Amino acid sequence: MNRPLCIYAGYLVRYPLGGHLLGEISNIVALQRLGYDVIVVEESGGAWAPCYDAQRNEMTADPSYGIACLQHLLRPHKLERSWCYVDTNGYHGLSGGELRAACRKARFIFSRAGVTWLEEFRECNTRLYVDIDPGFTQFKMPATPVASCAGYASPYDFNYHFTIGERIGQPDCPIPTHGLHWRRTRPPIALDLAPVRFAPDAQRFTTVMSWTAYGSVEYRGVTYGQKNVEFLKLIELPRHAGPVFELALGGPDAPYDTLHEDGWHISGALEATRTTADYLNYIGNSRGEFSVAKEGYVKTRCGWFSDRTAAYLASGKPAIVQDTGFSESLPCGEGLFAFKNVADIVDAIEKIGKDYQRHCAAARRIAEEYFDSEKILRARLQACDLPVATTRASRTSSGRSI
Repeated sequence: MNRPLCIYAGYLVRYPLGGHLLGEISNIVALQRLGYDVIVVEESGGAWAPCYDAQRNEMTADPSYGIACLQHLLRPHKLERSWCYVDTNGYHGLSGGELRAACRKARFIFSRAGVTWLEEFRECNTRLYVDIDPGFTQFKMPATPVASCAGYASPYDFNYHFTIGERIGQPDCPIPTHGLHWRRTRPPIALDLAPVRFAPDAQRFTTVMSWTAYGSVEYRGVTYGQKNVEFLKLIELPRHAGPVFELALGGPDAPYDTLHEDGWHISGALEATRTTADYLNYIGNSRGEFSVAKEGYVKTRCGWFSDRTAAYLASGKPAIVQDTGFSESLPCGEGLFAFKNVADIVDAIEKIGKDYQRHCAAARRIAEEYFDSEKILRARLQACDLPVATTRASRTSSGRSI
């Protein structure tokens, strides 16, 4: 019996780092397990040097490193030939004709983050857009519909819209909807790809972060910034809670010397996330996660939640993360802590220390209940009246008790 086909428009060849790839593959394998054949599609966005080569630590026009990473990522799922990357040199993987035929046959196009667009997508009438940068996505959208182009999949060209900003549309959330129905969703994690790693002797709460990703945006006279804005408010945290924090930090503008002086342990972001195995090992050797959110998420209280934190939770790591409004819809206080100030952080560390094993187990339970990729993708497809297959619940098993 033939399985229905879908197109997954992602961002893998251009940014083939472990944490990012884990989020992408969690979506892809869930679509497979829900009964679909998947073709992974990406385009260069029209940039001259759009691809990051982690071996050389440079941006390049040569996609070979990213393509090799993509094939390695897809091979265990028998998808190493089911992909297409398009740049100024043409089509890599599937040919242009094969891609157009696939788009005509596909039940739907699934666009994560809206960074890939090809005119072949118009051959498919059902297109799903998943926003993973709430607020920043909508603030940058024009008030009237515009067509998609290279590097920008306009939400207006899609039938269904999802966002991990779960509070978009609430009266106190200033993010505009632009007349679109933004359905609530969460960042999925394939639980079997992020098994429990119990490390009772681990001492540090860690995270992987960029100091600032792409600058601030302004909307109606209000500026919405990046993580650095929120982090600077807590830079003296180790003086209150002890030197128990480590940042796998990237970004040339980060104040590395000041962070060291204030008691933060600093390691390299690239080393922590060069591959998905490196990324999961870094998480697995941590006591838990501590992280701030982008100022834009905090200021709008949009309800954003990180796919990185979902990976920590799946690995059985308690997470202490800045509240963006997600505390209204997720259980907090055991395994997951939403903080607003230094006192909240200190209290969370003390509670975790009193019964670490219990909080590790609670973290995994939260991942299984709220972030299981098959549950989340099933809900998305059902919201679009798309068929889904029955899957085996046993995949949620951690494979190891805490």
